[in-house]
Amino acid sequence: MLRVFGHYVPAPVVALAAGEAGLVFGSVFIGLALPLVGFQAIRPASGDAFAPAAVLTTLVVVMVHIIGLYDTRQIYGRSELLLRLSIAFVVAYLLIAVLGYMVLPLTLARKAFLLSLVTAFPAIVLLRLAHARLTRGSRTRRKVLLLGSGEVSQMIADAIRAWRPHYELLGRLDAEGGADDGPDGVWTLGTLADLDWVSKVTRPDVIVVALQERRGTLPVAEIVESKLRGTEVEDWPDFYEKLTGKIPVGNLRPSWLVFADGFKAARLRMLTKRTMDLLVALTVVALSAPLMLAIAVAIRRDSAGPIFFRQERIGQFGRVFRIFKFRSMRADAHPMPADEPDTRVTRVGRFLRRTRLDELPQLLNVIRGDMSLVGPRPEWVALVPEFRDKVPFYLHRHAAKPGITGWAQVKNPYGATVENTWEKLQYDLYYIKNMSIFLDMLILLHTVQIVLVTRGSGEWTRKQQAQSTTSVSYAG
Repeated sequence: MLRVFGHYVPAPVVALAAGEAGLVFGSVFIGLALPLVGFQAIRPASGDAFAPAAVLTTLVVVMVHIIGLYDTRQIYGRSELLLRLSIAFVVAYLLIAVLGYMVLPLTLARKAFLLSLVTAFPAIVLLRLAHARLTRGSRTRRKVLLLGSGEVSQMIADAIRAWRPHYELLGRLDAEGGADDGPDGVWTLGTLADLDWVSKVTRPDVIVVALQERRGTLPVAEIVESKLRGTEVEDWPDFYEKLTGKIPVGNLRPSWLVFADGFKAARLRMLTKRTMDLLVALTVVALSAPLMLAIAVAIRRDSAGPIFFRQERIGQFGRVFRIFKFRSMRADAHPMPADEPDTRVTRVGRFLRRTRLDELPQLLNVIRGDMSLVGPRPEWVALVPEFRDKVPFYLHRHAAKPGITGWAQVKNPYGATVENTWEKLQYDLYYIKNMSIFLDMLILLHTVQIVLVTRGSGEWTRKQQAQSTTSVSYAG
């Protein structure tokens, strides 16, 4: 794992993205080398070609991410890979053509445009095939040795299995030992006292300390010896955070939060984040004003009641504010049993939820300073006391300004249960710990991807609706 502006990204993904960016950028200038093979040189642009090449490279990488090709846990067949890459390239090159027409410094010559397209696309296809062959081999996997057994060790083992293309679990050492297959399918290689010879035989790349009780059991000398031989040693919360993009609140020691890096509200970063919020929110409100007016008319004609849904939510540091959304339910709606068809959502409201257009008015909350574009979702006031009592470290999520979208929203579907809130909190704490403009941009790209494939529309499942104890004011 590489840490990019505080966020953990798999090294193969960074290498792949860098390679693809280099191929696209270089393809713009490949026409200049044609005289070497007897052809006339093709100039990429009338002026300096660096700007259009940089913008085109950015567009291709962004579209490849949106289309889902940087998720290394997804394995696509060649036909689907070609289809997804084709879509990403077509959209990116159409956008650079439009931008070049509107902004002259971004204009690419026609021959350079076509030459870049016909060389970059097959080159990236070949790069991806080679990358897939290399990263799926066992030689590229990082070998992990676990110290400890129990719930924490099993949780780490499950996380490693989810990242099987990048990690290989050798086994574990625990206090009791015994060379057998544990109940979670992890091979026990011996006791903690055997660490020295086990590490010499298995040669792990990473030793993860997953001991729930360390006093008097931690083999400090052997761990230091392994570290001096070049083996990485990591505490289990840090390793789990890298693999999953969340912080495990259930088994976490409070002291870890105290001494862990991150959780720093740097003034310059907060100022940059606020500036970005205002620029984006004002721009989107200005551009979408006709759309918002059309939505308001459609809501009013579809059902009687107010256009906007307003509700009190908890903001940063526990401050209460009113959130705005387009109304998606009937004004006279009431809670319904889970086994009955839900007739509360209007026809227009169903479309607004599916496309997330019902959340457009929250840009007004962003402009007012109540919310940010990216952050933990603002919680309903009535649910906070229950979650505070049942979910460890819950109130720490209020350290950041709530957002329209966030790390928890793109990683975990919406839900109002205690179990779902527990899961979302782990992602929220990861975001607060590693907050950066880079992570915000990554979340915004994930959000665009989700909206385009119409996942995570925000509609409750029937089970979640049944567990809600409130009227329509909760769902909007």
